[in-house]
Amino acid sequence: MRQFVLAAALTAAVAPSSPGQTLAQRVLRADGIVEVIYPSKPSVCGDGRGTISGLFGRSMYFSGAGGDNAVWNRGNASNRSCEPGPARAVVSVSSGEITRIRAYVGPRPADTRGVTTIETSAAEAAAWLTDLVARNESRVASDAMLPLLLANAPEPWPTFLRVARDSSRSRGIRHAALGWLGQGVSARLGIADSEDDTPDDEMRSQAVFVLSQRPKGESVPDLIELARSPKHPSARRAAIFWLGQTGDPRAADVFADLLGLR
Repeated sequence: MRQFVLAAALTAAVAPSSPGQTLAQRVLRADGIVEVIYPSKPSVCGDGRGTISGLFGRSMYFSGAGGDNAVWNRGNASNRSCEPGPARAVVSVSSGEITRIRAYVGPRPADTRGVTTIETSAAEAAAWLTDLVARNESRVASDAMLPLLLANAPEPWPTFLRVARDSSRSRGIRHAALGWLGQGVSARLGIADSEDDTPDDEMRSQAVFVLSQRPKGESVPDLIELARSPKHPSARRAAIFWLGQTGDPRAADVFADLLGLR
């Protein structure tokens, strides 16, 4: 009898699918907390609670599970539990509308009572998240960017670039897209890691930070020049990061060139 009750509870926690029903429809149909589970990139690992490593190099780890308080950090995350996927997009749904998305990689919490679980392919998850990034006009568009990057699917840089260039989108959404594009540029150029930086490299990075604090009319042209220069990888990495943080529309064209997009 106990096994029957447990099985029934587990069955009730999984959102049923109907023929022809999209992932978006399944998510919105399950009011409350919905957990979408899908394959993550092979390089990515996490502790299942908000720390994610391996997306943009060994020395980068993400903490905060998405949202306004989440940040990328540089340093040694080896003391943190880091298990391979899957990725989980934990979605808050209220009255048929998504209000928040948080991203996790690694083991699921032991207690998932009240959570509806949907397991899907990386391709289907990426298509759903791409649509949210491209069309949603709330903070959900920004929330969806990290879980989209985690999916074992083609990189979403063309989508992010369109968002960053679209003046009809909110400043916050465009700013988020530029920030992720900057991370992608550093990874593509092979300069995302800072584990081998020397004291001179650290001084160059600090000098670029000081430059970035000047008025945009002065700082952005210099940041663009540094972002295009391969002379000092640490200074280039810092310039790309701070250029992405400016929100300046010129950054999108620079990142497009460095990513081989147009």
